[in-house]
Amino acid sequence: MKILLVHNFYKLSGGEDKVFKAEKDLLIQNGHDVITYTKSNNEIDEYQPIEKLKLITSTSFSQRVYEQIDLLLKKHKPDICHVHNFLPLISPSVFYACSNNKIPTILTLHNYRLMCTNGLLFRDGHICEECVSSSAYHSVLKKCYRNSHLQTYAVARMLEKNKDVWFNLIDGFFCLSHFAKQKFIEHGLPKDKITVKPNFIDDGELFKKNEALKSTKSEYLIYVGRLEINKGTRLLKRLAESIDKEIVVIGEGPLENKLHSCRNINIIGKKSREETLAYVNRAKALILPSISYEGGLPLTALEAFSCRTPVIATNIGSMKSMIQHEETGLLFDSNSIESFNSCVNQVYSNPELIDRIINQAYHYLKTVYTKQYSYQLLIDNYNEAILSNENPS
Repeated sequence: MKILLVHNFYKLSGGEDKVFKAEKDLLIQNGHDVITYTKSNNEIDEYQPIEKLKLITSTSFSQRVYEQIDLLLKKHKPDICHVHNFLPLISPSVFYACSNNKIPTILTLHNYRLMCTNGLLFRDGHICEECVSSSAYHSVLKKCYRNSHLQTYAVARMLEKNKDVWFNLIDGFFCLSHFAKQKFIEHGLPKDKITVKPNFIDDGELFKKNEALKSTKSEYLIYVGRLEINKGTRLLKRLAESIDKEIVVIGEGPLENKLHSCRNINIIGKKSREETLAYVNRAKALILPSISYEGGLPLTALEAFSCRTPVIATNIGSMKSMIQHEETGLLFDSNSIESFNSCVNQVYSNPELIDRIINQAYHYLKTVYTKQYSYQLLIDNYNEAILSNENPS
């Protein structure tokens, strides 16, 4: 099968960028002919002021990108196009180009961008679903995207002007959790076009590495991720102040300085994947204090499962739908320090429960989050989209 993969890279590399590369490698390993079309937000740094101003309209539709993709489609004639992120440089023009060339398309919904300008369903420190059932223009006054009226308007304009695209020009959607799927159905996306396909980890190599890393657990807890409000950085500080345990923090971000005053927190900065795995492998538990929904279960949680390190997470959104309390992890109420402390106490004082949790989480990982499972979902949905495109109703 010949597949065009499309992705707009972020300035700071994150989970979506890693998934794009992992799925590209997976398809190539299975013998498919993969063509890529990518942009990077780093390109914006080189823009002249007038070019940056033009993003207000080109975010909704980029004629330049349309023409580039149109040429690419005519040259390579792919069987299908799979889009990951298209904001802001690629724009929905990719879907128009594919439609006009009769190429079926799949879009991975890594976040909630199709119904929320910042993609998080989160603003001013709390969950917000105002635009799930109303116009995205409501977000402009609130500066939901990058705290900017103008940039928020550009994204809201893109969402409102291209509503027909989501419903008529895209043949199928992947989302990362059943919780996310339900939110998109509430927004109006057709239920029969949405498939839940969690992210996967490179299980073979990762399990080999973790076998080699096997060691006695240390006494510290660990947090891995960006240090920003929706990831629960302020909550992490409150949690750390409530227990007499060291919390190792791997990551960086705008709220890093908020954690320096906490004596229990040891910030060691950004680390390589191998170094991070070594820390997670030795940790007593991984903490996921996110106060936003999350699109799916973070890759860090999957790596913790593979290390047989228990996960303590807030009981909201995708994490609640993908982690079963006292079965594959421990869930706590983000509004209750006592709830968190109870989970921590179980990690340190209830070895029988923790052994059951880590073994069941490991089994869950090897059942649902493997390359083989993800590859089969990719190919099944590609084939279905191709067939649907050949025989439109």
